[in-house]
Amino acid sequence: MKILRLGDKYIQHVLKLVSHRDYRFSKETCVVTGTKLVRDLGKRYRFKEIICSRPSHPDLATLNFDELHVTEPRILRKIAELEEFDGLIGTLTLPARRSIKEITHPRLLLCLDYIEDLGLMGTLLRTAVSFQWQAVFFLPNCADPFSSRCIRASQGALFNIPHCKGNMEDLQKLCRRGQLTLSVPHPAGVDVSSDAYEPPKGQALLLREEYTTPWAPPREALKIKVPDPWRGHPKGTPDGEEFDFRALDVAVQGGILMHHIKHTHFAEVSRTPFLASRQGRVFWAIFLTFGLCAADDRAWTSAKSACSGCLWFPVN
Repeated sequence: MKILRLGDKYIQHVLKLVSHRDYRFSKETCVVTGTKLVRDLGKRYRFKEIICSRPSHPDLATLNFDELHVTEPRILRKIAELEEFDGLIGTLTLPARRSIKEITHPRLLLCLDYIEDLGLMGTLLRTAVSFQWQAVFFLPNCADPFSSRCIRASQGALFNIPHCKGNMEDLQKLCRRGQLTLSVPHPAGVDVSSDAYEPPKGQALLLREEYTTPWAPPREALKIKVPDPWRGHPKGTPDGEEFDFRALDVAVQGGILMHHIKHTHFAEVSRTPFLASRQGRVFWAIFLTFGLCAADDRAWTSAKSACSGCLWFPVN
């Protein structure tokens, strides 16, 4: 098998996918770096290409892909944007972006604006998936969540959760339609950990980096405090100072809020990762067509029959 060099057309194509947002979207393709992440996503997705330093890599046997390319470790490091790297790299079709109208009746919506650091963006997305939030809304002033560095930091989160993009007016319309309360962290806000706090029907949590441009939250937004994670701890905060969430970066603030809101006020809400995938959209159409519900065995049987031959269909 030919070992590809830096000047080869395919390697230049992959490097352009890594570095150019518009090129990624024109090709509808993203780059996934890291053996574990490639292996995890490979359980549910077929890769367009796999790139590695040797055709005998032990994980190749477990992956589905169209093409295999072999190149030098130094080129793998360049693609992965890491100083030390000799793992697997894969290219995947971008996960489907939903139209705003397709985000129907979410009760936990993470909204991101002015998140410019790829690591923070990835951490917030990974946290949203871990804590079973149901969808993500990107406002225009965010880093590209399909940068290979963000995909690595998020551990492929957007392959597991529906997402859409719009402006503030679009977000406000979605909140009104879905009966969501738009909420923003604020030091003088409502204490969501108080016994007197009554949670809304649904929550849209809007987060932004703390050192970006000045702003005023929308007038109708509910201002909420980030709960003190050391409340009730006999020793208090580790440094003995009063808890002030403004000293935390947005990923930590968001993690505390997402965990508290989900597990304290919306413990019954769950998320189905499968519905975030392209195949899941087909399944959702079948769901609507057959009027599928958990209690209706006949509808489930009809859907299974309609999907016979679809490798992605969850038969168990």
